Amino acid sequence: MSVDKSASIPEVVTEAIVVIDIVESTTTSNLFGWYSVGRSIHRDLRSLVTDIGMGRGLRCVRSTGDGYLLTFFNPQSAEAAAISATEAIFELLHRTEVRNRDVAEERSLNLRCAIHLGEVDVVLDDREGPHVSFAFRLESISRGSLPAALNPIAPEQLPLKNYVLCSEEVAGILERRSTLWSTRSIGLFRLKGFPGFREVFQVLCAEIQIDCHSSK
Repeated sequence: MSVDKSASIPEVVTEAIVVIDIVESTTTSNLFGWYSVGRSIHRDLRSLVTDIGMGRGLRCVRSTGDGYLLTFFNPQSAEAAAISATEAIFELLHRTEVRNRDVAEERSLNLRCAIHLGEVDVVLDDREGPHVSFAFRLESISRGSLPAALNPIAPEQLPLKNYVLCSEEVAGILERRSTLWSTRSIGLFRLKGFPGFREVFQVLCAEIQIDCHSSK
């Protein structure tokens, strides 16, 4: 059977790429059970993401096992998509904080988030390309990554959960186009598969200079 190669060429667009990781997701499921606790945590997160993303250009929601890959698109401005993605993530952190007040500790939903902007291949219910990989590398940065970084912040300055990291590209957009957030460099990191050192930023509330919904 012949294959139409032209039909397999994906659409290429510039989107804001967000990676969300549920902190200690696997540990929670192993301790308390996937069907008893883990599944409901993931379903709650997906429901929140879908609700918050509506109207903000959310185009892709793909499970990663321990969280989700999201992308946001704005046909008028790629930079506006990065702003929308940031708005959505901080709204998500706020709503999970409110949710956690009314559930048992083992059902708490705590997140690590990373935002990047770049060209992606649009495939069915997914995104591909080096910028997607870059976003996953950003999300993997934690306190344990700081000793290997250049000019890192003190480990205790980076929360263990409920924080947002972003690439240098997104940090520049936020500084230019929004007064709601500021960013601070947490260091320069070697990211697997990418040459040299890359500066990584934490997104903060501009008014109070701390993570909007921080949890140390």
